[in-house]
Amino acid sequence: MTTAAEAEQGLTFRSIARDSLRVYRRHWNFLIPVAAIILIPQALTDAFLDGREVEGIHSARDVVILAAAPLTACVSLMGEAVFAGVTAAAVVEVLAGRPVPGPVALWRALPIGRLIAVDVILTVGFALGFGLLVIPGLVFLTYFAIAPAILKLEHTGIQEALGRSARLVRPHFWSVLRIVVGVIIAGELAMQAIAAPFHGLAVVTIVDLAGEALVNPFPALVTVMVAIRLLELRGELPPRSELTVGRVPA
Repeated sequence: MTTAAEAEQGLTFRSIARDSLRVYRRHWNFLIPVAAIILIPQALTDAFLDGREVEGIHSARDVVILAAAPLTACVSLMGEAVFAGVTAAAVVEVLAGRPVPGPVALWRALPIGRLIAVDVILTVGFALGFGLLVIPGLVFLTYFAIAPAILKLEHTGIQEALGRSARLVRPHFWSVLRIVVGVIIAGELAMQAIAAPFHGLAVVTIVDLAGEALVNPFPALVTVMVAIRLLELRGELPPRSELTVGRVPA
């Protein structure tokens, strides 16, 4: 349940969704193209597995499909984690009252190597936990989903971002589970509903890519907004004038 302090500070689904939609409306022309680029591997994977069902292993094709299927969730999570990190730039600029930087400047300013490393950890941890009766994977995702946003907001290292994420989430575990994991699951269900009527590698790839580009900014923004709210609850969010996208290029 959401506590009175959490409600007062805006750690509710309604408040987080409202602020996320505000950023989406203001920067959709930045978020949608970036999502389309980052999520191309996910769209290709989904299209490859579209309509492929295996009843037993009778050929090399069945082996490939069975091996590829578990990777879908991992590819999806990795793309979403990378994008969640990139969207932190848009949120930071909104809070600081600055325009979102161009793609080249953004790439130079963000700690891409550390971001990718955190994404790999999140993906592997979720995959292992999900394989253990699902629940451990959801718990892992709840504790560490905001790590990419923390890495950018506070410019920490990989270990520090993961530890910081867990410490921030622990007192508000159920609220974060409901908001962050709930939105991620809802986004996946929405994508499945969008792609269900379509078949064929080329068509499904295009539909998946368009759908992911439109839908995925919202879960990513929600993740960043939750990280900001948790910092605010502890009184540790830097002044808005001191927020930066990342390291300043020399």
